[in-house]
Amino acid sequence: MRHSQIVALAGIVFVSSLALRAQGPPAGGGGGAKPLVPMTASSLLRDPQSHIGENVSLMATVDAILSKTAFTLDQDASKHTGQELLVLAPTLNAAPDLNGYVTVQGEVFRFDPAEVAKRNKSYTLDLPQDAIAKYQGKPVILATAVVNPKLVDLAKRVLPPMTPAEMEFRKAMLAINPTFTALRGGLDAPNAATVKEQVTILKTSFTAVEAYFKSKGTTEAAGYAGEAIKAVTTMEQGAATAKWEDVKAAAGTLQGMCATCHGAFRERQDDGSFRIKG
Repeated sequence: MRHSQIVALAGIVFVSSLALRAQGPPAGGGGGAKPLVPMTASSLLRDPQSHIGENVSLMATVDAILSKTAFTLDQDASKHTGQELLVLAPTLNAAPDLNGYVTVQGEVFRFDPAEVAKRNKSYTLDLPQDAIAKYQGKPVILATAVVNPKLVDLAKRVLPPMTPAEMEFRKAMLAINPTFTALRGGLDAPNAATVKEQVTILKTSFTAVEAYFKSKGTTEAAGYAGEAIKAVTTMEQGAATAKWEDVKAAAGTLQGMCATCHGAFRERQDDGSFRIKG
């Protein structure tokens, strides 16, 4: 096996591990995400009906580039077999190398422009009309990952730069967790000076968070931030009067509130970072 094949095969393992982590536990105690099925392009094309609806991971060579988001795969790098597999990658940010190996992950279905639009409403199909006619009804992979031999995922979404307001919001959010950790440490003794210092930082941070959400019109999230400010105010008053049980209770309320808000409004990006939904 050539070096490029070995590296591309490693890409299958790399992408497969990402997919398995992303699947998480089954929702509601059953079902869950579709399992990732390793296979070859040739085996898929030999019996496409058996693989319709599967989430697959396969390694093959790039046979042709059809558009900015579409290309075809052929199992044999040394010749054109006439058996090409269509790949649509809505988030493709760079074209794969012709005749180079790639690992593609995504769901298999029969190509139809209406079905593509149904599966990804934000994607504008950019295939030429002759290609649309050629691949109508044939198997296609709607790719979520396209990994080249350098283990670069060419379909990873490129995030737009943060605005100044987003940068300030991020700064406020990043201050909250270490401050809260220091606060809990100050409550173990308790240490009034430490608690007062951390409460002040929390109040400033949550005030900035509330202002950001209000500016975005995210009413529910702004409400969570407002409740967080109330909890911090309770801690501030408790620390001033040495009512440490009140401070601890408010800290517990705040921790649960943060978890709820994160679950509702925070989403993980392709690069591993987090941003607010919408």
